Amino acid sequence: MKNVFRILACILAFCLVLAGCAAQERPNSGALPGSAPEDAAASAPAAPSGPVAEGDPYRDFTATLADGGSFTLSEQEGKVVLLNFWATWCGPCVGELPAFPRLIEKYGDQLALLAVNCMEDAEAVRAFLDKNGYEFPVALDEEGAVGALYPTDGIPYTVLIGPDGVIAAIQLGAGTADEMYEHYCTLIDGLLA
Repeated sequence: MKNVFRILACILAFCLVLAGCAAQERPNSGALPGSAPEDAAASAPAAPSGPVAEGDPYRDFTATLADGGSFTLSEQEGKVVLLNFWATWCGPCVGELPAFPRLIEKYGDQLALLAVNCMEDAEAVRAFLDKNGYEFPVALDEEGAVGALYPTDGIPYTVLIGPDGVIAAIQLGAGTADEMYEHYCTLIDGLLA
């Protein structure tokens, strides 16, 4: 229950920050409407926000992994990428995790799989992984930065990105590990064909 309150508090704080940023106006520099901005920062595109959809380009990030390494999404171009958002307290999330080592074994270097833990304490996540013998890549998203790029109404939440960098499929919820293994194989095979 403590984790639920922590997650809700983080979501509320994030929403307040976004509301404050949206309300903040850039001072008028005297430029005429439609004239070129004074600096490059003013013309930089806004960071992506809102839910992702099939056909959207991926949203890049670099995340710290539970094993101490890092994962940068843009470095995975040319591979199928499976991003799975999960938590240790989520029964369906935990239920599908055994499918992931099987997928990595089957597809090897053609698949980049990343299980993004949703805002749990790093040590608790590492203990869970050790207890269950999981060695696949797990991102520690303690502050919710990656989750903010791929927002969802629930977990488990999986985003499958094709070798072309375009979101090919989105899965909310999960069945058993065997069911999800077969489902993901069908999707991945289609992207690799």
